[in-house]
Amino acid sequence: MKKLLFPGAVLKEQRELLGCSLQQVSQEIHVPIEYIEAFESGRIDKSPGRAYALGFLRSYCSFLNLDPEPFCDKYLLCDSNLKVNSPFQRGEGFNKSKAVDMARSRRLNELINWGTVCAFLLLGWLAYTTIIQPIADSWKSRVEAGAEAIEAPIHFNEEL
Repeated sequence: MKKLLFPGAVLKEQRELLGCSLQQVSQEIHVPIEYIEAFESGRIDKSPGRAYALGFLRSYCSFLNLDPEPFCDKYLLCDSNLKVNSPFQRGEGFNKSKAVDMARSRRLNELINWGTVCAFLLLGWLAYTTIIQPIADSWKSRVEAGAEAIEAPIHFNEEL
């Protein structure tokens, strides 16, 4: 597989043509020097996360009066080339046993989560049937001592 290289030399040449040092550029665009050096040397593996790197690269290209789009596109190509070795993509570093282990652990976690939910539902049902329902039923059948029987009301439809 052909290895893609980031065109950091173009950035470095343009910065030197403008006569700016790394320190000046860093203070002007608020990007750490280590990331500017990483861009210029083509070592995108030393750059921050993708979102930050794209923002830093756009700022740096704008400072150098360069169109940032080709550099961002090339960065994304090089960055995706680095990510080929993830366990779920086929590439040079694909490890099938690691992918299978990750899938098994994910299924095991899902099983544990569902088991926990079912256990809480079962405990809730058990608590309701043994504690709450008997209490609710017991107050209806209770009769207090000395209670008088009340006569049924007279309906207005009946004649006296």
